[in-house]
Amino acid sequence: MKEDDGTGPPNRELYALLHLSPEASDEEIRRAYRQWAQVYHPDKYQAPHMKEIATENFQRICEAYEILSDENKRQIYDIYGMEGLNSGLELGPKLNKVEEIKEQLEKLKRMKEQQKMSALFLPKGSIVANLSLPGFLDGDGIMRGMAMASAVQSQLSKSSALSLSGNLGVEENSGAGAASAVFRHQIASDSTIEFMGSVGLGSLIGVQMTRQLSLHSTATLGIAKSFHDGSINLSNVWTRQLSDTASGNIELLLGPQSSIGVGWQKKDQNTSAAGEVKFGTNSFGISARYTHRFSSKSHGRIAGRIGSAALEVEVGGGRKVSDFSTVRMLYTIGIRGIFWRFELHRGGQKLLIPILLSRDLNPVLATGAFVVPTSIYFILKKFVFKPYYLKREKQKALENMERTATQVQEARKAAAKAQQLLENVANRKRNKQQETGGLVITKAIYGNHKALKKGDELRETNDELASQVLDVTVPLNFLVNDSGQLKLHDGVKKSGIMGFCDPCPGEPKQLHVEYTYHGERYEVAVDDYEELIIPQIAHRV
Repeated sequence: MKEDDGTGPPNRELYALLHLSPEASDEEIRRAYRQWAQVYHPDKYQAPHMKEIATENFQRICEAYEILSDENKRQIYDIYGMEGLNSGLELGPKLNKVEEIKEQLEKLKRMKEQQKMSALFLPKGSIVANLSLPGFLDGDGIMRGMAMASAVQSQLSKSSALSLSGNLGVEENSGAGAASAVFRHQIASDSTIEFMGSVGLGSLIGVQMTRQLSLHSTATLGIAKSFHDGSINLSNVWTRQLSDTASGNIELLLGPQSSIGVGWQKKDQNTSAAGEVKFGTNSFGISARYTHRFSSKSHGRIAGRIGSAALEVEVGGGRKVSDFSTVRMLYTIGIRGIFWRFELHRGGQKLLIPILLSRDLNPVLATGAFVVPTSIYFILKKFVFKPYYLKREKQKALENMERTATQVQEARKAAAKAQQLLENVANRKRNKQQETGGLVITKAIYGNHKALKKGDELRETNDELASQVLDVTVPLNFLVNDSGQLKLHDGVKKSGIMGFCDPCPGEPKQLHVEYTYHGERYEVAVDDYEELIIPQIAHRV
């Protein structure tokens, strides 16, 4: 029996097969098994082809019951699915308690995690190329300077990590570089210590300790000695979780360049914001940033900085161009001049290209530098990017359909066979409900949400979309109970229900149901893992 590979709660197919909630009691499991066994027991059928269909589905029912009725096997299945049951773990005298099974499985999981961590190698890097249009027009060359930085982190063990980094910068006729190393060790569940050292520009050696003071508070204390001027610098940072999505921090630095800063960060599903106020020995600064996600692939950003050495506003946005790559363009205007900045992020690598357009705040140039690229972006988005992405998504869907065509065809045949045995009982239930004015499922379609309409009927679709839906009217009528109600459990993928199948693997799916109750028409559509309880007055057409 195969688990679903899609997104959503895992290890629920057996519950869907017996039409059970994942929290079902032992008695509910036995009752469901008896109900399905009565329908699919091979002895009930005389015709050879019907007996064959019944035998196949009866074996599925028995396998599901065997696993879910055994406390140990059910525990393994709930945590690790069929893979856990087939992994060769020995059941019986050596593992005869749920706690022991869970402990053993967690131990194996930790061993695998440690093996992964031992091979973990996390490289990060960035390249910054500073360009100047005024310099190019004056004949001094377009390149103002360049900087490169690279870091590699290796997980030495579950509690220890080593990070090595280096940077090099060149501006006009001067340059500098540095190399540093940080060793981090978790000394307790709530405490870590870091030893750091660097050579080159800003050479220093130091140590830093972080401790979780409470469920919502963390403190970091550090001390470092500079080899450049011999000074000793102390740092203290207190962080507090203000809510589920917001946190604040206070930072105090003591040394030649002492400062105190207060910061705030907030991040939820679609927005993120941050602000900071900082006062130093000879400086001060206030900064704020707000980012909003318009979709899963695009976002916009606005930021501002004001202080003793800065006064500027930044606005722009970015777009995800692949699973690992994001491009971004930002426009900045301030006392330093007018800038464009282009960014390419791929994995842990970044390419940043700031371009100085003008050192003077020319209103015409400032307006044009914002309006022109913005207009070009929206034109390209409408006439180039969007058509390209739609074409690519359609191509991916077609490739997925071709790859899974045989699997889907076999699944459809199995669903049709299962429905064939459910049909007699489903019709009897339907007729009984019709006589009493109860719940009657008139149409139920399951499949690709693009092929389903939220209106009165399944919309007109082409052959491609029509092949990605399945009529499930029979199994839903079968599942209506004697009280005239139907419930599909939350968190259980509907393709696992007897008489269902997945007609479009990898695509978002919905269940569209039309039904009558006491002579009134009702209609509802729910997502693949969403709970469905009918009848409900809210579904009335």
